[in-house]
Amino acid sequence: MNIIFLDIDGVLNSELHMMSTIGHNTAQTRYESQLEDIDEKAVSFLNNLIKDTNSKVVITSTWRINNSLEDLINIFKAKNFVGEIIGVTPRCSEDCVRGNEIYKWIKENESLLGVPYYKFNTYVIFDDDTDMLYWQKDNFFKTDPYVGLTPSNVYKATWFLNERGK
Repeated sequence: MNIIFLDIDGVLNSELHMMSTIGHNTAQTRYESQLEDIDEKAVSFLNNLIKDTNSKVVITSTWRINNSLEDLINIFKAKNFVGEIIGVTPRCSEDCVRGNEIYKWIKENESLLGVPYYKFNTYVIFDDDTDMLYWQKDNFFKTDPYVGLTPSNVYKATWFLNERGK
């Protein structure tokens, strides 16, 4: 199984996208505001990756703290997301890095993944921050928060997942 560990801020939204929506934001609720924050172009790039690699998504973003899994699924569907969100990473202590939260999710989901946690390597991490574990470096695809997810990020991740899956 291929997994995409997905941050949202700096990946599915960007400074460029946020600048393009300034003045257009008439959203009244948190849900409507979050919908406007997500760039449909970035979602389209993500959809291509999912189709080309048969991947599923696990949300790592801080959005998982204030939204239920169902809320996140609905937000993504409203932005034309075609994939499947299968979970969110657990929240560790304040001094815990995101890489540890990903590691914990992998350990807790061995039966879903079909392999022991220490053998699971068919995943990518999209994040604009670098708080991953050293041994996750090959799976980590850093995005530029100014532009968010790009076709180049997706191309590299597609190649990576398809090579690992052989």
